[in-house]
Amino acid sequence: MRYAPKEWKAVAVLMRDSTYSVLEAVEGSPKTWTELKKAANLTDGGLQKVLTEMLKRNLVEDVFVKEKSEFKVKKYAISEHAKKEKIYKKAKELKKSLEKVAVSK
Repeated sequence: MRYAPKEWKAVAVLMRDSTYSVLEAVEGSPKTWTELKKAANLTDGGLQKVLTEMLKRNLVEDVFVKEKSEFKVKKYAISEHAKKEKIYKKAKELKKSLEKVAVSK
């Protein structure tokens, strides 16, 4: 017997510290691989796993941004779907609620 609906896996993925850190980093503006790695304090392998899951779940998307040098640089941004659904705001509120529950024990 399953204790939680299959769809709840998305919530579990979103509430991982690494996923939340990446989401928090891209909320303001698109970030390069290096910027995300530093912001989320992840290894290359860890960031790869997190981004793969987030891209699969349409939380982030690849964007190509023209830099001053006129070259386009690949960056990661919060997806339009995630913006529309206010995923970051909801994740932030849920994280605060969970932290309060953990502290009250």
